[in-house]
Amino acid sequence: MSLLPVATNRISTPMQNQRLMHQLNSDQLAIQRQYDQLSTGRRVLSISDDPAAAAQAISLQRGVSRTEQMVRNANSVEAFYQSADVTLDKVDGAIIEARGAAVEAAQSVLSDDQREALAMTIRQQMEAVVSAGNAMFADHQILGGILETDAALEHLSGTVRFNGSQAIGQTKLGDGALTEFTVTAASAIGVGEPFIQGQSLGASLNENTRLIDMRQGEGVQPGVLTVSDGSNFVELDLRQAATIGDVADMFRSVDLDGRSLSFTIGPDSVTVQYADGLPGTLAIRDSEGSRLSSDLLIANPQGFRPPPLVGDRLSPQVTLGTPIADLNNGAGLDLTDGIVIDRGSDRYTIDFSDAETVGDVIIAINRSDAEVRAVLNETSGSIEVHGLRAGVDYSIGENGGQAATQLGIRTADEDTLVSELARGRGLRLNPEGPDLVITRPDGIELELELEDVSTVGDIVDLIRNHPDNQDTQRVLVDLNSVGNGLQLSVPPGADPIRVSQPGVSDAGTYLGWIEPGEASAEGEIQGAFMVLDGRDYQPRDAGGAIDTLLRLETAIRDGDISEIGRLQQRLDEDLDTSTRTRGRVGVWHSALQDSRTAVENENVLLQSQLSDAMDADLAAVISELQARQAALEASMRFIGQTSGITVLNYL
Repeated sequence: MSLLPVATNRISTPMQNQRLMHQLNSDQLAIQRQYDQLSTGRRVLSISDDPAAAAQAISLQRGVSRTEQMVRNANSVEAFYQSADVTLDKVDGAIIEARGAAVEAAQSVLSDDQREALAMTIRQQMEAVVSAGNAMFADHQILGGILETDAALEHLSGTVRFNGSQAIGQTKLGDGALTEFTVTAASAIGVGEPFIQGQSLGASLNENTRLIDMRQGEGVQPGVLTVSDGSNFVELDLRQAATIGDVADMFRSVDLDGRSLSFTIGPDSVTVQYADGLPGTLAIRDSEGSRLSSDLLIANPQGFRPPPLVGDRLSPQVTLGTPIADLNNGAGLDLTDGIVIDRGSDRYTIDFSDAETVGDVIIAINRSDAEVRAVLNETSGSIEVHGLRAGVDYSIGENGGQAATQLGIRTADEDTLVSELARGRGLRLNPEGPDLVITRPDGIELELELEDVSTVGDIVDLIRNHPDNQDTQRVLVDLNSVGNGLQLSVPPGADPIRVSQPGVSDAGTYLGWIEPGEASAEGEIQGAFMVLDGRDYQPRDAGGAIDTLLRLETAIRDGDISEIGRLQQRLDEDLDTSTRTRGRVGVWHSALQDSRTAVENENVLLQSQLSDAMDADLAAVISELQARQAALEASMRFIGQTSGITVLNYL
């Protein structure tokens, strides 16, 4: 607090008045500042009051705002977790109730009324799961995909269709990392899970392969390396290289004492050597901070390895942009004929004539009316196909070519395990004789015992190699050219070709030749051959709790004890899926509470530091205010005294 000195020398009256008025204004401004601090509780009201404290306060306020937003996020996410827990509790309860009804229905002695009552119980529990699957919170689907507002599950002709998505919601909590706050219908109730997980499509290297896609997606890091023949050194700056072709071009431009290099790209490897094919020292060393040659497995820093230098296992990751011509290890795929997808009794033909990339194949499948969703699993480089309609069978077969097989998504082929037939129950064999008898039109019987077979292909081989089936009237067996199943064909004779399953065997039924409940089946003339076309011997369930309950309702009404037993196991798996998802939500909830507590503590600390930097000390402010008021009063008295002075005071 400063006061202007009282002038002791002779100065002009205007100058003296100016000095006195300045002192008065300063005192009044200082008092006003004290009043402002008292009314706001703040010591720093503008940056000019305390630049250092103001800068610190700005940083602290950002931290406070961040932690407050984190707490709001946590409160919102906690509400989602609680809603998800309630929803999954309903699912668990419905499956447990259905499991009890299934155990009761597995009894062989039940009246039709009792079976109908149990079937209705299953229907009620299925409706409860559908209701839970359509549950919403804050205008968002809990299981049907974040941002989805319409019902995720829809009843349709005795089935249930999934109209939602598998999108999950994420937000930032605690340390700022993204945290999931919703679960998907697939992870909770198995809706939309894949019914076929395809085989690897096997992409190969070529000049256009991106470095970031190589090594199954691990990528190759561009950099700088040095190539030497022991006496001459050439530095290659490949930091701007984007494809393996860019790397090849740079290597091919090298001249080592008149010798050029060859860089060959194979389906899964690269080879570096002298273009003339002659031996010699060929050292390749990465510069500091680079690992290009190491990633390509052609590093030879001391030149000890003689050329050619081969780097293998470099095959690229299959992506949506991978050309079809690069698949099958570079041989490409022939998708000309397309594929067929059977959904229940409906068949859909998928045309790939315009497809050039894997993404085009995925789009063509998803745009069909088959109610499936195809996705690319980039980890395994394969296509997965998910069924969206619960309560129906799915299968993917050929349309006269090999497209489904080459894409790795044909649901039934010769590699199908016999133990997987009959929906995973395997075949029931005849202990007292042959399991399958094929009677040719000329009356010759081919008796087949299937005890030692492992795959459908083994059964095909038994028929082809049967000692009584080696003449011109032999029975030919192959996979159906359209769809799935096994076709038997033979030149016509006096009688039709006939397939029977003696004793208790059900091999003919579950290999697709004999209708359920029948003991035999006969072929018919098609052109110049007698043909027996088999049904698909491995139809796929759509999967999930709803699909299980729909099938269980039918099996109970039909009294199919074997199917009820199979579906009981499926219910156990569905309950395990739901319970594990609920447990995961519980873990998330617990972690959320810990995270929120930490953020709240951080907020309190930041608020404390902000208060120390910005808040006024009221005792100090009041004390200074009193001093300022005394100074103001003194200034006003002095002004009053000086204003009465005349020229006589200076004589």
